[in-house]
Amino acid sequence: MKAKHKPMYKSVPLPQSGVSVTTSGKYKYVYHIGRGYRNSKGQPTNDKTGIGKLDENGMLIPNENYFAIYGGTPQSEPEAVEVDSILNFGDHFLLDHIAENIGLKKVMKNIFGELGDDVLLLAIYMSLTGNALYRSDSWCRETLTGRGKAITSQHCSRVLEKLDEKSRMSFFSAWANAREQQEYLAYDVTSISSYARGIDLVEYGYNRDNERLPQMNLGMYYGEESKLPIFYCTYKGSIVDKSHLPYMMRYNKVLGIKNVSFVMDRGFFSEDNVKEMAHKHRFIVGLSNSLKLSKEMISKHGQQVMSSRYDIGLTGVKGLAIDDDRYDFRSKIHLFYANIKIAEEERLFKDKLAAWEEELNDGVSLKIAEDYFTVAEDKDGTNRAVERNYDAIDEKIRNMGYFLMLTTDLSKTPDEVLDIYRRKDIIEKCFDELKNDLDMRRLRVHSSVAAEGKMFIAFIGLILRTYVHNKLRNYFDTNRAMSMPQVFDEMRMIKTVKTKDGMLLYNPITKKQRTILEQFGIDEEVISKAIHKYAKTNPFFFE
Repeated sequence: MKAKHKPMYKSVPLPQSGVSVTTSGKYKYVYHIGRGYRNSKGQPTNDKTGIGKLDENGMLIPNENYFAIYGGTPQSEPEAVEVDSILNFGDHFLLDHIAENIGLKKVMKNIFGELGDDVLLLAIYMSLTGNALYRSDSWCRETLTGRGKAITSQHCSRVLEKLDEKSRMSFFSAWANAREQQEYLAYDVTSISSYARGIDLVEYGYNRDNERLPQMNLGMYYGEESKLPIFYCTYKGSIVDKSHLPYMMRYNKVLGIKNVSFVMDRGFFSEDNVKEMAHKHRFIVGLSNSLKLSKEMISKHGQQVMSSRYDIGLTGVKGLAIDDDRYDFRSKIHLFYANIKIAEEERLFKDKLAAWEEELNDGVSLKIAEDYFTVAEDKDGTNRAVERNYDAIDEKIRNMGYFLMLTTDLSKTPDEVLDIYRRKDIIEKCFDELKNDLDMRRLRVHSSVAAEGKMFIAFIGLILRTYVHNKLRNYFDTNRAMSMPQVFDEMRMIKTVKTKDGMLLYNPITKKQRTILEQFGIDEEVISKAIHKYAKTNPFFFE
């Protein structure tokens, strides 16, 4: 590919006074303001002479008039550069740099050897483009990756086959111990649907995306201090969350996970689960208001927690810690009350009641509504009477505004427990990234081996994307119009150029790109060195 750059003068600082700027189309033109006078109509005006236009950094790209007025020696940009190769660089470089910086690349190399390079490259590819691995070949040929070859679709299949359970578990063990041990681990589960019939784990079960498809379940650990995914485990789609928790916890010894506490939502609570966990790890687990335990706590302490003495800062939430030993271990039950939640909870509940009542009157059987309605009908089913159970409905409404947590971390105050539990929501964002941005809402493979391999590559990509999100969180907050895909698009605009005479160049870094790169400690010197390093082993750059 050949291209020629139009020669122009090098940018100079914009004069501090005596100039005006006019926007025309996408350019901003600069004029020197000369002497003032009145025109033929007696109107005040002045001489204006165009002296150039502004570049994207606010510098003046001068023309000949500028030098005639302000003096100085014109310095031209390089003329007529003939280009042989142009490759994308910035987006891949950013994620590769992160993998090096957080120790991920080292762990991959130690566990997988040369295969680790392939896995990391595919993870970067998925992070930037989605999960269609068959397109990786063309992406490699368009990107300066520093690799000696592209990854074809056939090579992808071989990579997936080599990612067996033993090597994956070795990675998880090394990765879990590469982070800070003293932190809470959030644990949650999501489901991933599939049309495929050749995957052992894919079965019908509770689908969190409300899709009528078979699925496999994926449980994940997420570090609340490191803010990175730590470990995941896949299991059959028909198994309910709280039934799988004991099996998930047994991985902890294999992974060397110790001196940590776990935080989980109420779907994982059962008496057997908390008894097993209490002897191995500290934990915080949410409690459903429908539990006998929760009803007892609300009945006994509900009025007490409403006192202003239990206010938690300015959050509008009150919290009371209650010592408890009913499960043969010391624990605390934290009872919280937020009256701001009551009106919305009651409205949503009454909407559900109306919908359930309509379905029951139409003859539908609803297990979820059994507590709130009584249904009587003739033997032949011709007459059906549906009545509300007002006692049960009133009890439900009385318990609104309350929420409870059980913990064995006895040193934590109610506000600390609430803060830890709320931070658990970050794992939900992690699942959103996995399904939407990494395009793993569907398993587009047709064997168990390929499914497990692809999920592992997506997990590595999730680590990278999560790190980017964490680093750029403040930047996103102040630049709401820029999403993560737009950040990667901005980085992709940093391209490498090989000229006909063998020079290695890259296009000027924009202010926006520089701001993003600064969050990761990257400057232009780092980029320049990386380009020359990568180019030595990238054959597509010299085709």
